[in-house]
Amino acid sequence: MLVTDVVDGDTIKVLRGRRQETVRLIGVDTPETGRPGTPVQFYGPEASLFTRRALIEKRVLLKFEPPGSAGGSRDKYQRTLAYVFTDDGSNFNLTLIEQGFGRAYTRYPFQYEQAFRKAEQAARAARRGIWNEAKRNEWSDPARRGKVIGNIRTNIYHVPGQRYYDAIGEKNRIYFPSEAAAREVGFRRARN
Repeated sequence: MLVTDVVDGDTIKVLRGRRQETVRLIGVDTPETGRPGTPVQFYGPEASLFTRRALIEKRVLLKFEPPGSAGGSRDKYQRTLAYVFTDDGSNFNLTLIEQGFGRAYTRYPFQYEQAFRKAEQAARAARRGIWNEAKRNEWSDPARRGKVIGNIRTNIYHVPGQRYYDAIGEKNRIYFPSEAAAREVGFRRARN
């Protein structure tokens, strides 16, 4: 299946046959970026960007829990629940947890639960991503967050004073301490 869009870190859209389908990744919960009535959460844009860069326009294999499993095959929003495997055979759901972009979502039992729990413990111990308290404190303080704003959908960043600096929607914003930091991860400066 081809990944056609990334909704956020743990939700993608794929082309199944001729139909686009929304897929929620089993066993992982990344910080929110676009849920109505919920503010953008710490490390949500980073998780979305990671998923976007890893999966957009790539072919993936979806694997499912057995029929009748506790979590079901669809969630309450009618999204298909699946594990996403990349072309190298990696379980992308697990990768998100290992890299600190999300936590193990263990409300319902699932086949990789123990591996996901271990990956979360390791990410916590290493203070990766959402488990990095220093980054969380910096993000929570607008004065320390960084003045360079990148758009995770376009990989373009803006600096104060540029025409569209304040126009980037909160769910698509990622903050950088400097232009060099933005360029280091592949963003380019807006031309206006």
